[in-house]
Amino acid sequence: MANATAYFDSYAARRLLERHSAHRSTTACFVNPNARCPVCGDPVFYYQNAFGSRVFFDELGPPWPKHPCTDQKPQNIGSGGAAFERPIRRARGLMLELVEAAQKAASEGNAVAESAEATPWTLMEASEIHRSGWRNDVLAEFIGADTKKWIKFSFDSANETMKMGDIFNLRDSEISLFDLIKMKPRTYKITIIENNVTADDRQVG
Repeated sequence: MANATAYFDSYAARRLLERHSAHRSTTACFVNPNARCPVCGDPVFYYQNAFGSRVFFDELGPPWPKHPCTDQKPQNIGSGGAAFERPIRRARGLMLELVEAAQKAASEGNAVAESAEATPWTLMEASEIHRSGWRNDVLAEFIGADTKKWIKFSFDSANETMKMGDIFNLRDSEISLFDLIKMKPRTYKITIIENNVTADDRQVG
């Protein structure tokens, strides 16, 4: 009976992940895939710049695995296409449901849940950014944390590589993000200003 219950729990968990396009990607438990592959139809994370170059990823973060159907140089579809909508984080309640489902599915050898334990990078969302010269002062929220918490840091970049609402990754004193100008992932060293920022102390700049 216990084995049957575990089987049905795992089955229900897999169905929930599939229904919300989170069955192939750890990131998709936290961030909603914003496109489907034009070849196979799988849910993917999609970036497009103002010049029409586009790229599809299976995960958001190092090593930034490109979707195999489109694993090549960024494609160019020309300008004047539909407006690009960046990947956005999921609602907190659904996020918690999907994480729990991924953990249950792990009992059946689900690769999504297994890979979640392996990554040393933490998914973040840029809440506020103030740019002066080359310096970027950033307030970012930890996506998927048990309680709401933020971090303040700064980094230097020649171009405006991060905007409010962007999803990126943090590890120790470096961040990894996708540069829409260069159309490739970039890593930057950061200076941490304040850890464990509370809701009352979130202003930057």
